[in-house]
Order: sequence, then structure tokens, then C-alpha cells
Amino acid sequence: MFIAVFMPSTSQGHLVIADALDEGVQTQTFTISAYYSPLPCQYRYATGSYSSDIRLNGGGVHGADGTPVYPGMVAAPKTYAFGTKLYIPGVGIVGVHDRGGAIVTAGNRGQSYDRLDIWMGYGDKGLKRALSWGKRTVDVTIYGITDSVVEDIALDGYTEEEAIPNDCDLVEETLMAEGITDTATAASTQNVGLFASNMDRGASGENVTKLQNELKKLNYYKVEPSGVYDDLTVHAIYKFQQSQGIVADENTAGAGVFGPMTRGKINEIAEDREMTLAMIEGATSKVMNALVASE
Repeated sequence: MFIAVFMPSTSQGHLVIADALDEGVQTQTFTISAYYSPLPCQYRYATGSYSSDIRLNGGGVHGADGTPVYPGMVAAPKTYAFGTKLYIPGVGIVGVHDRGGAIVTAGNRGQSYDRLDIWMGYGDKGLKRALSWGKRTVDVTIYGITDSVVEDIALDGYTEEEAIPNDCDLVEETLMAEGITDTATAASTQNVGLFASNMDRGASGENVTKLQNELKKLNYYKVEPSGVYDDLTVHAIYKFQQSQGIVADENTAGAGVFGPMTRGKINEIAEDREMTLAMIEGATSKVMNALVASE
């Protein structure tokens, strides 16, 4: 795996580099979130299950350019070429090696700034580190693609053992050391808020109600859920499909049908929201613990 650490220290090394490089160096504000690679034997999951965390975060063995994942690896919009070097306070000097569906430029999907996502590790430790980071607005130094800048990652508590993919023996050993022995039960939490099957006009029941509630959160369904996939539900799905570029008009095949593409997109949005809420909860808990400890 690739981690180059040659600078005297992250902060001092950054200042030396900034002075030495030409005027191409620039500072820009980003919204930065964090992601990790789930393991099937974790104690807990951000979205409730291993399968849904995999859908949200991906398998995480390699970045989009083929680079093996490593702590501090960055996913950026396509406007930032692979290999672009950045300095992120609290993380260090990093490189762009990955992409992501939610990692977009300012003005897209309601984003005020360009987005970045930082890989934080595997399993429970990676998840904990990602939740601790949360989502931040940060001023980042952009060096561009240059051999004059060497990646220098400094994440608290990271060990190389965490970079072993799907090493459940290591995870279980760690959990047992912390007094958690029933890892199978702990990892079998219910998958909440996701849709596993397609639906169409005439369907009814709990899944339709759940779909209508989700559409209401997205502001496409304006009435109280009925539990029946009726004309209002068909229209709400159609308007959502239009907004996502899934259908062109009402005559497009699949318009108004909750099929695989529509289901995948709504699952992605729901999972992104749940991950954000989990991050906020983790960050809030951290602040509250710090306040209690200071009293």
C-alpha cells in the first residue's frame, strides 16, 4: 500500500512546501466528509447493516484510479485529476485517488462548496474515525499534480493492521479485548429505511407506506401516506425520476414505476441522509462528553 511520509511534520512541512512552490498553489474552501470500508463482522454499522454500509461506502479495496485504499486517501469531483495533492488541516498532505456519487462540485445537490471525502479505515475503527470527523467546512491548500509535494498523513490512532481488508479475525480479536464477545449478534442489526424490492401501481402495504414517507421527506409526496400505490404515488415517483434524469417524460418506459434504477437512487439518498445523521450524532456525543469531562 502507498503511504509516503517524508516531511518533518505535517504542519511545518506544509508551510515549507507552500513557500517553495510557485504561484499555482491556491487555497479553497471545501465541504469534507469521511468514509470507511465495512467488514461483515463489525460490532455496529452506520446504516444498520453490513450490506447497506457496503452500498453507501463501497467495498473500499481500491480507489477509482486503482490505488489501494490507505488512511487519508481522498475522493474528489472529476474536476480534480487523480494525483492532485492537497493539504487538509487535521489530516495532512493527501492525494486524490477516488470518486463518489455524492462527491460533487459547488452548486450541485445543494452544495455550497466542492465536496471531498476522506477514507478513514476498515471496520469499527474506520467507522468510529469517520463519525468523529463528521462533515466539516475546511480551507484546503491545493498544490496540483507535482512531485515536489509528498503525501504526509497523520490520523490519530491509525495502525497498519487496520489496512488489512476483510480481516474479521483481527476485528473479533479487538472486540474481545474490549469485552465484546457476541460479535455475531452485534453485527446482525436490522437494515432500517432501505428498499429491497420493486413496486408499481396497485401495490399496498407497509413498504408502500415507507416509500410514501420517503417521498414526503424529499418533498415529492404532499399528503399523508395511504399505504396504496395510487395515482399520487405514481406522479410523485415520476417527478423524482425526472429530477434524477431516470426518465425524460411520462411516456418513457418505467415512468412512475419504483423499479431498480429508481429504487437504487432513493436508497442512495436515504443512506446518505442516515450517514449524515449518524455523523452528527457522533460529533454531538463527542462534544457532550468533552463538556462533561471539563466540569
